[in-house]
Amino acid sequence: MKRLPLIAALTLIGISSATHAADLMSAWQAAQTRDPEIAAARVLHEQATFRQEQAKALWAPMVSANGAVGVGGAQSQIKGAEVPGMMTDMTFKTSVNAGALTRASIGAQKAWISPEREAQSKQLELSAQIAQAQWQQAQQMLIMRTAQRYLDVVAAEQTLTILQRQQKAVQQAAGEIGKRQAVGDASVMDVQEANARVSEIRAHVLNQENNLAMKQVAYRQLTGQEPTQLAGITKVSALPVNLADANTWVQRAIQHSPSLQMIGLQQTIQGQEAKRIKAANAMSLDWVAQAQMDRMAGNGAYSSHASNQMTQYMIGLQLNAPLSTGGMVESREREALKQVEKLRYDQEAAELQIEQQVRDAWQNLSTAPARLQALSQSEQASKARLSATRQAHRTGARTTNEWLGAEHDVAQAELALLQLRTQTLMDQLRLHAASGSLGETELHQINALLK
Repeated sequence: MKRLPLIAALTLIGISSATHAADLMSAWQAAQTRDPEIAAARVLHEQATFRQEQAKALWAPMVSANGAVGVGGAQSQIKGAEVPGMMTDMTFKTSVNAGALTRASIGAQKAWISPEREAQSKQLELSAQIAQAQWQQAQQMLIMRTAQRYLDVVAAEQTLTILQRQQKAVQQAAGEIGKRQAVGDASVMDVQEANARVSEIRAHVLNQENNLAMKQVAYRQLTGQEPTQLAGITKVSALPVNLADANTWVQRAIQHSPSLQMIGLQQTIQGQEAKRIKAANAMSLDWVAQAQMDRMAGNGAYSSHASNQMTQYMIGLQLNAPLSTGGMVESREREALKQVEKLRYDQEAAELQIEQQVRDAWQNLSTAPARLQALSQSEQASKARLSATRQAHRTGARTTNEWLGAEHDVAQAELALLQLRTQTLMDQLRLHAASGSLGETELHQINALLK
């Protein structure tokens, strides 16, 4: 019995946490830790650090050591040798038919002048910049995806509420008409018309319930949360105060759009690839340091205990100058330059597409206040017409079809206004996303319009 208050307290805490109203920001924070697409993008972004390390490692000294042990043979002959003060024009011969061979070498090489490595290094650095642009784009896409699924659930819930209210009104009207027909104040056709409208709106409600269930599943998959008590869409009137002209937004998009940045970086990388291919046929200069020792001992033609040891070392510069590749390098270079040209046209096409997206979102936002006002007035007029039609129907001045039609028009006006409010919120995010400026601040602004 003493544990009952504790159990009751834990139950209340569980209920309060389960029914805690969620907003757009909490949904986005949950999606950041759950969404597999943003997780994959995060891994790609982390890979960029390794590319930067590789770019630096291209110019670091390369050190190698080698050792060998085995059985070998050697023959050497020196003519015209001289022992100072003794003999001249001497001949020395050494021979080891089969003996133990040991070999050890160590060397270090560091590129000093290498056009090919310069191009490779630049490619790795540009690849890291592409990863940064991809990460920015992935974050913006997550914001858009979260907002879309959140607003889909909210709009579906409010749509269902409107349809259910219309269904209740139509059912009440059908009941009232049925009673009036029983006393001879309404015709059978009125009853049939009312019953047909009841069946029609019931089908719409069932379809909307299915639609809401699927929107909730999509929201749950993205955030891992139950879509309960989501902050809804209010009267969207707080539009951007200083909405710059369309040309300004287009310029922002061309300068800061992540997708355009990636295409530009890919074009630069391909240009570096053409340089790298061409540099494969260019001279390079390396710092080198080498040391090697060979030793062989065994039975030879001149002695049963012959041995031969040679030690070499050097520190200096090594010049590499390819002479001919048979035209292969030139052909590959021309192929790479064609790819650069193709990416340039891709960039122009992407700029036109982004300009269209920016202007479409900007046009929708610039006319949104007037359209919202017009639909609000239409909603008010539809409600006033419904009230007048309902009163006129009771006196016989309006038909049942007109009354139910007025109920339908009110619901459609509310749905049209809800759809425009949802679209306006998403258009704000689309405009910032297309111009590369979508972030947490813009999501806060949308969240502030929800209740």
